[in-house]
Amino acid sequence: MRSNPRVLLPSLLLLSGVLTAADAAPATIEALRVDVPVAIDGVLDDAAWQRPPLTGEFITFSPMLGRRLGVATDIWVAYSPRHLYFAFLCHDDQPGGIKTSIAKRDASSRDDWIGVILDPLDNRQSSFEYYVNPSGCQTDGLTSAVNSSNLDLSPDWVWQSAARVGTEGYAVEIAIPLESLRYKSGERVRMGIIFMRNVPRLGAMGSWPEMKAGESQFNAMATVEYRGLRKEFAFEALPSFTVSSDRGRVDGGGWGERDTAARLGVSLKYGVTSSITAEATLRPDFSQVESDAFQVEVNRRYPLLYSEKRPFFMEGTNAIDFGLVSGGMMSAAIYTRRIVDPDWAAKVSGAAGRTLFAVLAADESLAGEDGGHAFWGVGRFKLALGGDDSLGFLYSGRYAGDDRNSALGADLQYRLLANLRLTASAIYSRTELPGESGQNGLGLNAMLQFALPELDASLAYERYSADFAMASAFLLRTNFDQLQFFLGPNLLPKDPRPDAFLKRVQPFVRGLRLHDFATGLNDTVLRGGVTFYTRWNGALRLEYRAGREAWLWSRYRNNAFYALAEMQPRTWLYLGASANVGDRIYYDPVVPFPTRGRTLSFAAVLQPGARASLSLELLHDALRRRPAEGGASVYSLAIANLAAAYQFNRFFFVRAALRWNDYDHDLLTDLLASFTLIPGTVVHLGYGSSFQGREWRDNEWQVRDGRLINMKNSLFFKASYLWRFK
Repeated sequence: MRSNPRVLLPSLLLLSGVLTAADAAPATIEALRVDVPVAIDGVLDDAAWQRPPLTGEFITFSPMLGRRLGVATDIWVAYSPRHLYFAFLCHDDQPGGIKTSIAKRDASSRDDWIGVILDPLDNRQSSFEYYVNPSGCQTDGLTSAVNSSNLDLSPDWVWQSAARVGTEGYAVEIAIPLESLRYKSGERVRMGIIFMRNVPRLGAMGSWPEMKAGESQFNAMATVEYRGLRKEFAFEALPSFTVSSDRGRVDGGGWGERDTAARLGVSLKYGVTSSITAEATLRPDFSQVESDAFQVEVNRRYPLLYSEKRPFFMEGTNAIDFGLVSGGMMSAAIYTRRIVDPDWAAKVSGAAGRTLFAVLAADESLAGEDGGHAFWGVGRFKLALGGDDSLGFLYSGRYAGDDRNSALGADLQYRLLANLRLTASAIYSRTELPGESGQNGLGLNAMLQFALPELDASLAYERYSADFAMASAFLLRTNFDQLQFFLGPNLLPKDPRPDAFLKRVQPFVRGLRLHDFATGLNDTVLRGGVTFYTRWNGALRLEYRAGREAWLWSRYRNNAFYALAEMQPRTWLYLGASANVGDRIYYDPVVPFPTRGRTLSFAAVLQPGARASLSLELLHDALRRRPAEGGASVYSLAIANLAAAYQFNRFFFVRAALRWNDYDHDLLTDLLASFTLIPGTVVHLGYGSSFQGREWRDNEWQVRDGRLINMKNSLFFKASYLWRFK
């Protein structure tokens, strides 16, 4: 789970036919076959766990490389004809310092955890990742070798876990049904595997086998071998029912009619082989149980990126991932939230030999008076070249009557040296609009990443022509080229003890130069700073930015100071704060002007017990004209977000939230009861309301004026059930 949940990979692997103890990972581990199902209860008393474990030294990969993690981990690996089993004894001589919580899925990244990272296709191109905290709560996700630093938490799989804290540390058991995996069945089935462990009180994460500088987890993986795994997955149906009811005020004294909408949808999935699935959906559900992330939207130059939440679009993302510049202007070549309201969609994805592929089609209902439909098509093929190297091809198209857009791209991931990796891609686009001649565009990306224990460095270039357009992409701008670089030496303290307070110091410099072809103006930024990493997952970052930013036809000074601090000083308390003070632009589309701004934020999470949590987020953002121009306020906003949650068990929680925005004079309330037995089998009930500062005057509502009035309320219900048929 990392600290964005990927921080999770600890322990070692255990195994098999002949179990041995060693500090180095064996090239191949033969898993132990068991005929009696393992009871997943967090107690290591099953016959499968009575053999000697594989015990080795976990070596840190974050925040520093190559140090002993400082706690021992025992691992066992077994399997049956229907499940893969893993067990861990995570030793800790300070069990009172173990951080854990009873939390919903994907919400325990700040806890202690142990993880299994599995490459079931054994092609070193994608990994299924399973993390468990000391309370048995799950985090799962998918990582693609194209972007191995990013764990995609969108996919949720059906698997079992249990854990218990004891005097020696904590024990974990995991069972992964074969129908939840995509693998190549046969008499000898090989999968890549690596284990990770997070120890917050030490402020470090470690892996076994060891991940060295410049390596991804795919290069470091050991191989686990299973005998006689057959195809298990056959057919899956996921019907869903959602209903929402909204009501808002229409005049000074009354409510409008309640707007109630019900939606029945279904998704179907068929296992063509153990490694290829075919899927279809009618009216896929997009009911957001959790609100989109808390982000400020005032005076933004670029739109915000939100994650996909619809189950149908989540599988196969490891194949769709396309090689782009990290931190560049295109965040994703296939951003499925562009398909807003599909009536139906179909997909085939999986692996054949060394090729990973996904083919997607969807028919979308268009909003507006004219309505109509848009047809989407996406095809992605990626050939594994060995290690984490690959060559891929991508097609995407959107057709809505005479409005047509298509794009064809290719990308390459290749290790020039063990510590030097190249990512390169090119995308050609064609756009046709009614009454206009067709336009062709080209996008180019190239990035070099270099890593040693003593140094991290990268160099990246991207270019998008004026006529480039890609309907499926999340692309911030076109008609520019941009060069970026990063250089960060790693200074490791001499104290090698696992419990040393200071873990790593990284001074850094990063810069960019962006040239806009239309205006001929350049953006230039040079950032310099230092980051300190400490125990208790602590970090302190200090940074100064100097530069110039172009907006419309002018360039503006863009100098600022930035600071960030965060730490988990106690198992029951997390604290974080940041400050950004300096030059800004007021992005008025007609008359922009330079300003001075400050953004201050504070966050705290209080966990009085394993089941309860209280979180507070405060944010202040303000712009003023520069002193030479009078220093008048442009705007000032403060946002407070307070949420309390109680988790009765791993499956059922209730949450209440309040959010106050003084800029809009808006108080949002949100109540939610959520039950998730397994991914897909869920029941959610929510209620929300919006109280706004309004006054009915001159026959209309006066905005941001008067007392708080309940202007809108909403009721939401969702139920779905996952059926699996052999």
